[in-house]
Amino acid sequence: GTVMYRASTPNYRYVDTIGFTAPFLAKYGRDFQNEEAINLAITQIRAFEKYGMLENKIPVHAYEIHTKNPVGIFGWGRGSAWFLIGALETCKILPDSHPEKEYLQDLLQKLAETLVKFQKNDGSFSWNFLDTEARRDSSATAVFAWFLKEMNRADFAQKSLQYLQSVTQRNGAVDFSQGDTKTIGVYSQKFEILPFTQGFVLKTLY
Repeated sequence: GTVMYRASTPNYRYVDTIGFTAPFLAKYGRDFQNEEAINLAITQIRAFEKYGMLENKIPVHAYEIHTKNPVGIFGWGRGSAWFLIGALETCKILPDSHPEKEYLQDLLQKLAETLVKFQKNDGSFSWNFLDTEARRDSSATAVFAWFLKEMNRADFAQKSLQYLQSVTQRNGAVDFSQGDTKTIGVYSQKFEILPFTQGFVLKTLY
């Protein structure tokens, strides 16, 4: 009853899939009066909240659908970013009258309340924000800045933007984004320039 990430791992539900699919399903459902598509988006979000999150709403990388066991790490920055993207954009797409709107709004407030507790003094977030010693990640910081601005936490968002400005090269490229993840539990130690980060910095600014 939920969407898989790839055919080679049918028994796992990755956090990335929330960001990849839920907003598109919600928009399709709204524009074409297809409640089934909206329900699938909400089911995807609710299932991940139930099986792939700590009580304080910190996502894990994935969960296994039969055992419901979480796999990977909790607090992976970009994984959490995918959840925030999916949940927030889905909420914005749903009409105010939709019965699931209030659920999403409440979830988003809880996510914002948790997230601000892990912002570093310089405005950045670590690639694993539960580990205070972990390296800073521009890609997670960029998405979190956008999310916090959307959630009316302007001071926190501005702090993140100031950090991102400090790691921006003279040509405008934002540096030090974590590279692509290989698989569950294998996270890149490469930090470089990524279009994903650039896009969310611009999205936050404009």
